[in-house]
Amino acid sequence: MLAAGSACGRDHRELQNLAQLVAPWRYAGTGGALVRRFKLDGNVAAGRLMVRAAADAWRASLRLGWGRAVLVPVPLHGRRRRLRGFDQAAWLAENLAARLRAPCVVGCLRRLQATLPQGDPRVRSRIENVAEAFAVRDARSVVGRRVVLVDDVFTSGATLRRCAVLLLAAGAKEVAGLTVCRS
Repeated sequence: MLAAGSACGRDHRELQNLAQLVAPWRYAGTGGALVRRFKLDGNVAAGRLMVRAAADAWRASLRLGWGRAVLVPVPLHGRRRRLRGFDQAAWLAENLAARLRAPCVVGCLRRLQATLPQGDPRVRSRIENVAEAFAVRDARSVVGRRVVLVDDVFTSGATLRRCAVLLLAAGAKEVAGLTVCRS
């Protein structure tokens, strides 16, 4: 905890353009195991546990004015969605929206490019990997609103930051991130 008037001393660039980041678990351990079971094995029970934890963490951190926020999933490229059989972020966002009684706009963002997974060792720069990967498809759903970007894992923040920049340029009032895990 910081004393009044003291500086934090941490580098917060990973959160640039994000009003806040909420993640109930660290990726190392149970959180990461659940994400892998859900995303790679299609284990819906793991997904339900993740939704409950993320919803509880969001409610616990809820700031004034964020109760009417719209949830927007970080989209998966169509090719990867076909291989996996579903879009994990869209599934999480829809189920979180039901649990939080919040609106969800699955088609707001569009994935333009099939990028390497951010954790792939061939990715030299996570920022460059997603620089041109997304576009806003439905700006009307976010203009003047607070937006909660939903994804499964926050590692470097490059994906959420890129999506946040696009949503803010499209007229979103503020953007926050809600993920299941954080590295």
